[in-house]
Amino acid sequence: MKIQNRITFIAIILTLVFVFISNYAFSQFFSNYLMKQEESQIISINISISSFISDKLIKYQGTTNDWSHWDDTYAYVNDNNQTYVDRNLNDDTFKDLDLSFIVIAGNDNLIRNKQFYDIANKNFTQFPADFIEDINKFIGQSNSKEDTSSILKLGDQFYFVASSQITDSNKEKPANGRMLIGRVIDVSSISKLEEMTDSRINLSTANNVSDKSANELSTNPTTSIKLHQMRLSDAQNSYLLDYLVTNADLEDSSVMVSLTKNRNLYFTGMKQIHNFLLIYAISIFFMIFALFTLLGQYISQPFKKLISEVKSLDLTTIEIQKLKIYGKDEFAFLRNSINNMLGRIEAEQYKVKENEEKLFSTLKSVGDGVIAVDNNGMVDFLNPVAQILTGWGQEEAYGKPFETVFNIINEYTGEKVENPVQKVFELQETIELANHTILVSQDGVQRAIEDTAAPIKDRFGKIIGVVLVFRDFSDKKQKRLQIEYLSYHDQLTGLYNRRFFEEELKRLDTVRNLPLSIIFADINGLKTINDAFGHQQGDQLIQQVAEVMKAECRADDIIARTGGDEFIMLLPQTDSASAQELMNRFKKNIELKKIMGLNISISFGSDTKNAENQSAWDILKNAEDLMYQKKILESSSKRSAVIRSILNTLHVKSPQEEAHSQRVSLICESIAKTYNLSEDEVRELKAVGELHDIGKITIDEVTLNKAGTLSESEWAKMKQHPEIGYRLLGTSSEYYDIADYVLAHHERWDGTGYPRGLKGEAIPWKARIITIADAYDVMTTGRPYRKPLNEAAAVAEIRANAGTQFDPAIARVFVEKVLGLTWE
Repeated sequence: MKIQNRITFIAIILTLVFVFISNYAFSQFFSNYLMKQEESQIISINISISSFISDKLIKYQGTTNDWSHWDDTYAYVNDNNQTYVDRNLNDDTFKDLDLSFIVIAGNDNLIRNKQFYDIANKNFTQFPADFIEDINKFIGQSNSKEDTSSILKLGDQFYFVASSQITDSNKEKPANGRMLIGRVIDVSSISKLEEMTDSRINLSTANNVSDKSANELSTNPTTSIKLHQMRLSDAQNSYLLDYLVTNADLEDSSVMVSLTKNRNLYFTGMKQIHNFLLIYAISIFFMIFALFTLLGQYISQPFKKLISEVKSLDLTTIEIQKLKIYGKDEFAFLRNSINNMLGRIEAEQYKVKENEEKLFSTLKSVGDGVIAVDNNGMVDFLNPVAQILTGWGQEEAYGKPFETVFNIINEYTGEKVENPVQKVFELQETIELANHTILVSQDGVQRAIEDTAAPIKDRFGKIIGVVLVFRDFSDKKQKRLQIEYLSYHDQLTGLYNRRFFEEELKRLDTVRNLPLSIIFADINGLKTINDAFGHQQGDQLIQQVAEVMKAECRADDIIARTGGDEFIMLLPQTDSASAQELMNRFKKNIELKKIMGLNISISFGSDTKNAENQSAWDILKNAEDLMYQKKILESSSKRSAVIRSILNTLHVKSPQEEAHSQRVSLICESIAKTYNLSEDEVRELKAVGELHDIGKITIDEVTLNKAGTLSESEWAKMKQHPEIGYRLLGTSSEYYDIADYVLAHHERWDGTGYPRGLKGEAIPWKARIITIADAYDVMTTGRPYRKPLNEAAAVAEIRANAGTQFDPAIARVFVEKVLGLTWE
């Protein structure tokens, strides 16, 4: 279906729906509006009915009250005075009061006087038939009530009736009768009410009607007027409203006032609305028709012309003919936009051609080999890299079967590998070559390669060829082997790591390898060497130990470095005696090695699995436990020896440090004896005086012996020696107790020292002794960067700094007791 027809069809449907919905909406709106207006009319009718009846009853009740409470009326009931009748109950009275009758009765209900006035003929007449009977009944029912009024049917007609007890004007005497007055509801009254309500009115008795209404319109003391019910007539072109007029004092005397109200407003309004909606719908259809006519002339025809011109365009050529532009309307804008689009298409075609050339150049210059084949598996294209790797030229390889040009075999078996191009044709998806693929070039050179073969598809998804991208994998393979090597070897020593050892333990844990021995080894004092000489010297120590182990073990033995200073050897088919002999050779050869002039020490532990039911992991644990037992026995003496070796090395680096240490040691001994310390404490202070600068082992000789002022970095390094000495001495149980004194020997009494800034009594007492001894020796013997002071000048310095640098009490004891000088 053409767009124009679609638009026409949719527009018609939408118009019909719009007209239907709008008509329905208007109809509902105005129908509700007219219903509201009818409701307003009914309310107005209710008010009119209520007001009319109430006003009449109130009027006649008022007249009755005036006449019944008149002394002359009271006297007339008692004496039957004719003069009263002649003067008051005459023709003028009935005319003025608009009355139809007046009845005066005594308390005995006997009528004293009764007169009926024909309002239409303006004369007195006889009472209508059955009138007196109904009056007597009314008098009997209302005799005990002071006032009562209502609409009653008396005889054949309906009347406004009001009655009241007859009393004197002051109401001091008892009532002696009852006066009734009434006015016939004649045609003129009905007509007036019909005119007021624009309705037809009918009166009827309603003795058997139950009062169901809740719409009470008006009330007076005795009468109620209620809308009894409202309903539509059978023809539904009018409302029927029934008003019930009742008097609570009078039984079976209710009157029904029925109104018939025409619905002219509603039906006339709805007819006008329907006429309006019909005209509205016709107008909409005419407007739509006119709109389509205009659309056809100003849009459809130009649009068809534009479509025809676009269809005639040839987009296959690089230079595309453009559309002609007419006027300045939207179609001119659209034509201009199409021309811009055609210009972009033309530019894109140039780019496509340029990209084809670039792609060809890229394929020629790309670092990977590229081979393209047709749907028959014949070679179409080889880029220069592919030509180098295969040994085939482009012209030589063109049209040859792919397998002839691309000869691949398995690295291990030498068998020919499945043709990847054929596999792509079968699976119709991208594949990769299997691992361990070797490309054999035309000149016989073999290269490890990796590649990807992908299908070439046309726009319908049909495979029209395959492109293979491959590269020389030799270097990458070598790097992968290096990575694999590193994943199982320790980088520092070249030995196996713990991961490899655990895998080999599982592999070698077989019956044929029994007895299976495990040796656990741990270097003694490695942490001390690291702290004293740096990790570089510690690494050299580890490497020397590893070299000895590799030299002594067999090719099938597994040696692994499993921690910083721990080694494990796995020895298949080796009994415990052979393992012990091997450990002895290790110790002998390792002890021949030295690092920074220090002998190397190592602790060993071993165990052997002799039976299949033994756990190799338990053997490993036993060997480790034995090693730690020996390490505990040997470590104390070994560490002490290392400490002495480090001290000797420091003295070799700086002979002045050796002399300084010996002098400070003697001064500390003298101060200790002055305080009468025990021999053990004297020896301890002497030892700490000798070892207090052991942390300087990490400082190079140039800095230690520098004649000038130290730089900031050199001074920062120098200030670290108390902490380094603390760490070194803390590794040995022999020197552990004096490590705290070495750490604090550069703290000052005022808290400005280093490394922790301790103050006063917080500084260990023996560290305070070392501080004085160290300072006195430096002042009196000098340093490369300062001249020595004589004893007097040195003592003056001690006095001056007592309480700031030095403990004042120890400083005084040193001057007076050790040096034998006066303090003042």
